[in-house]
Amino acid sequence: MLKKFAPAFLPVLTALLLVLSYPRFSQGWLAWFALAPLSCHILKSRTLKEAAAGGLACGFLFYLGALYWLYPTMRAGGVGPVVSALGLVLLSLILSAEFVLAAAYGFRVKRTGLKIWPYLFALGWFLLEYGKIYLSQKAVWFPWFMLGYTQWEHTKLIQIVSVTGVYGLGAALCFSGALLGSLFPADAPLYKKALRFSPAVLLFAGLWAFGKQELERSGGIAPGGSLNAALLQPSVDLYAKWDAAEAGNIKSRIEGLLAGAKGADLAVWPENALPCWLDEADCAAWLTGVSSGSAAGSIVGSVSRGGGRHVAAFLLDGKGEITASYNKRRLVPFGEYVPFRDFLGGFVRPVAALGEFEPGDAEQRLLNLKGTKIGVAICYESIFPYLFAGDTRDGADVFVNITNDGWYLDTAAPYQHFVANIFRAAENRRAVVRAANNGISAVIDPWGRVLAKTALNERTVLRARAPLCAERAFFPLYGHWFAVAALLVVSAFLLAVLFL
Repeated sequence: MLKKFAPAFLPVLTALLLVLSYPRFSQGWLAWFALAPLSCHILKSRTLKEAAAGGLACGFLFYLGALYWLYPTMRAGGVGPVVSALGLVLLSLILSAEFVLAAAYGFRVKRTGLKIWPYLFALGWFLLEYGKIYLSQKAVWFPWFMLGYTQWEHTKLIQIVSVTGVYGLGAALCFSGALLGSLFPADAPLYKKALRFSPAVLLFAGLWAFGKQELERSGGIAPGGSLNAALLQPSVDLYAKWDAAEAGNIKSRIEGLLAGAKGADLAVWPENALPCWLDEADCAAWLTGVSSGSAAGSIVGSVSRGGGRHVAAFLLDGKGEITASYNKRRLVPFGEYVPFRDFLGGFVRPVAALGEFEPGDAEQRLLNLKGTKIGVAICYESIFPYLFAGDTRDGADVFVNITNDGWYLDTAAPYQHFVANIFRAAENRRAVVRAANNGISAVIDPWGRVLAKTALNERTVLRARAPLCAERAFFPLYGHWFAVAALLVVSAFLLAVLFL
């Protein structure tokens, strides 16, 4: 009986291991072996349909477990239980296409033999993750999970992302699991299988050694100064935020926190910090009054109707006057706009209380605070490496991420969202300063080390210095060439398999 159901169990096991690898479980060590059961299933599959079915089961169950928080989020936003459950199921089913594609690709290239298969599968995984990030520019996708994010606690291992981006670390994790999975179908003594696994061990050791060297070298790099930051975390109930009766209490809470920002170079308010539209005269006057003198400069998150409905960030000088602004470029599907509005508009409304917004221009000027150039990412934008890489090429000295994760409640989502910032810092060798309404607020140094952070749902002001690093990382300048190289290799082998 067990042997009969073993093939079906393998994809399920990979899904379980992956769910446990991400926050809040954060058992990142499991990710080095997580893809082994799925790899074994692919290699044992007799037909493409069988392999793809395993990928579908794996992807669906993984996303169902990792994105479970969508259900309570939608329910809290007023969406009915049936639609909320259906939304979670449908999104998990749609996103499982990633695993179906990986399984189909793995099945096709297994004709190259067990020895070369893990390398090709890892290159395919690199392209899959790279592609799904860029797919979101042209289509609706949700690239929330990258395999490399599972290693967020292991600072030495993540240093490779300054060269390859998070894609390279994900490929390394995939290779380890694929190589292990390829050993089970092989008919060889145990000691020979152990020897065949040695490339994965050497890869792990190489990543560790590289990371250790990078961290040691970081101590010898002369800092380009630092930014004395004050991060406001008011922990306002998201669903009471736009209640007119609560506006006074919210303003009083923010005013109390601003006392802890005095003397800072930059006070950072979270996304949509204001209980009003910035375009309203009373709101703008209040903001100018309370921010004047609180810090040398402030970045304030607010919604705006200027030139369209935008989720925005405004740079204020020490007198509370607005000197520059940034409009969010990548909006949250179903949170800030409804995809396929003509079809879905009658069934789903945005979770955000204010309805739908428009995306900002793709090219926007960096904010400039007395010569320090600041790249801004609002909320969901922290999961898009190309946004940060582009701003780094444009001269960003530091990044500010403002967010309001209150709609995720006390689930795994705020933790999953937070760790992406660690990778954006390490990829670009730029500090990331993050202010979140209810947490997690943090200062992350250019090597992905968390210098200071708050707890979830804590009401506080976090004071910390963000180091400014003048070093240019390889990834934002030349990282795309890894994807080009991987595409050439994968294409060559696919052509060979299909036509030779």
